[in-house]
Amino acid sequence: MHQAENPSTIATFLTVVAKARFEYPMRWLPDLTMEHPAHALAVVCLAASTILGCGGRHGGTPALSSGGTGPAAGAGGRNGGAGAAGSGGAAVGGSVDTAGASGASTGAAIEAACGPAPVGSFARCTKNPLLRAGATTADGRVELSIGDPDVFFDEDEGVWKAWWSTGVASTFTVPEAQIQMGIKCGTSADGATWSVQQALAIQAEPGSGAWDQLKLETPSVVKIPWNPPERRYLLAYSGAHEQRTVDLGSSQIDVPWYQLGVAFSADGKTFARLPAAESPYANASTGFSDVAGLVLLGKDAFPDMPSVADGLLADPELVVDGDTIHLFFSSMPVNAQMQPLAYGVSHATSKDGIHFTQQASNPQISGAAQPSVLKDPSSGVWELFYVSDTDQEKSTEPSTFNPFLGVFRSTSPDLSTWSAKPAQRYLTWDPNSPWEIYGLIAAGDMALRDGIHRYYYPGWSNKDVPVGFLCPLRDGSYPPAVVVLDLAIRR
Repeated sequence: MHQAENPSTIATFLTVVAKARFEYPMRWLPDLTMEHPAHALAVVCLAASTILGCGGRHGGTPALSSGGTGPAAGAGGRNGGAGAAGSGGAAVGGSVDTAGASGASTGAAIEAACGPAPVGSFARCTKNPLLRAGATTADGRVELSIGDPDVFFDEDEGVWKAWWSTGVASTFTVPEAQIQMGIKCGTSADGATWSVQQALAIQAEPGSGAWDQLKLETPSVVKIPWNPPERRYLLAYSGAHEQRTVDLGSSQIDVPWYQLGVAFSADGKTFARLPAAESPYANASTGFSDVAGLVLLGKDAFPDMPSVADGLLADPELVVDGDTIHLFFSSMPVNAQMQPLAYGVSHATSKDGIHFTQQASNPQISGAAQPSVLKDPSSGVWELFYVSDTDQEKSTEPSTFNPFLGVFRSTSPDLSTWSAKPAQRYLTWDPNSPWEIYGLIAAGDMALRDGIHRYYYPGWSNKDVPVGFLCPLRDGSYPPAVVVLDLAIRR
């Protein structure tokens, strides 16, 4: 059930939202370059530089390579036209991992790549980092970050697939309005060595007036077998049209006002937004010039809160159980004065991935955010992994940019009733790892296959840093650092 949330917890969540997770350099680097001329020169040189460890070509297409070394194969192709959503059948894919016929081989493969998975605790993959930000695109722009990964094993194709948020720009210090936000994707045979598609799978369109013109990020992808081929892959994402001011009583904060949307794809490589005519808001007065993709506004996510005037929705997580699509997401309802009423993970269900029925008790898990949901095939129990840190806990990490200490784990027999927040985290930050030395960046995604939990997450590394990349620390310094994608495993 929802309840009044601690104001400091809400403020912490809004601070994360306000920092625009995948555009982090733009928030503080322009001021920094004025204070440190040497860094300014490094930034100017960045766009034309050869990024450390990100070289390699395959088929004439440059791509970000796994772990920053060696070639990476880019994936191509575009999906067909949008079709009507079907119904019936049972789904596979997404975060619902099953053992499958090839389970033993995938378990052996990940341990061959990363080292043994210990029982009862996580070990960092010896292949970390799996990916590194800083690659240059075909048109000479710079890939600024890696954030909010979503990973699953595709049973049909026998490969791991991943999607994550990024921002690309001509240089490290362009105005925020010139950053192209979007989602990238990659594939892997073992879950450790990744081939990355150079082109964005979907992107924001700044200045378009659409509901997601400002932000497009935090992907979650599942395969829907009963959909027509051109809609086989369903992507849920957070989008924002503008910033709004939230009243915290003692202070105010401007944040991107995220809502939720969906897009479809035939191959998972290029997504097309749900046509505007099919949006649940096609005939509604929204203030947006285009509602293509839009499926859920905050005002509609909290059915038993009569005082709700609006709401911020972010970090969608899709899972499929039988013929039902479940959507979990971070949420914060507000009243007409833009004052928060609650905060936590909410839940909705759908048969077509377009029309969602909200749970009456939203938000279901108070004080939680950035959900990752999967099913343990050995027990039939659902697992929810989430972030729930206090400001004091976050202050123990060196970085000030969206730190989190790790993830908690709750369980459920039915995706509706969840166990209480445990005393200890399931995974915690390792300050001794050079691939997360300045902290973790909220947040990651958990996958489970052949008895091995695999947590994919962004962290700050001070190794092999591309020219001009820096990290803001609590002591006021800005050491060279780069965002990387890491992996930890456990049995």
